[in-house]
Amino acid sequence: MPSTRSIARVGSSLALGLALTGVAAAQAPGTGTGLDVELELTARFVGAFVGNLILGGLLVALGPRYATEKAAEISDDPGAAFVWGLLVSIVVPILLVLIAITIVGLVVTIPGLIVVAIVGVVGQAVSVVWIGNAIAGSDGRVGGRAALAGAAALAVPAAIPILGNLVTWLVGLLGTGVVGRGLYESWQD
Repeated sequence: MPSTRSIARVGSSLALGLALTGVAAAQAPGTGTGLDVELELTARFVGAFVGNLILGGLLVALGPRYATEKAAEISDDPGAAFVWGLLVSIVVPILLVLIAITIVGLVVTIPGLIVVAIVGVVGQAVSVVWIGNAIAGSDGRVGGRAALAGAAALAVPAAIPILGNLVTWLVGLLGTGVVGRGLYESWQD
């Protein structure tokens, strides 16, 4: 069993990476920050790179077999992964909010939304390593090189203020779709 210090370090690293990504993503040219456009784009790139590298690196470090399987699922059927991503990211939260209208529904909605958020974070990590694996051209196994290449590849469009957010969200839907489908299938068994 891992020590609580290891878990705390991993959690702290993940929180720091996500915080840096959020701070950099919130910076858009012309928001009155006083930074030039080049500096703002650099901050967005670095924030997205660090955040994606942490997510992809943690996935590869903690579950290399899982990362390899999910990246292969996206490569085998990206259309189904995208549709599942739309269902998990849009339809399920809407249904959960509708269930929350009743007081009893809150018991289901709150944990359900937490699960959807976790699936989204893991799905983004899967998308990072899938993109990196496609770029790095490895032998099918996902590793640290795939996480690094994927983080760099997704940081480039993320640096573009509006279009980049759309592109990274669409790519993230693929990972969210395969993670959500896997969770649903394991629940059905």
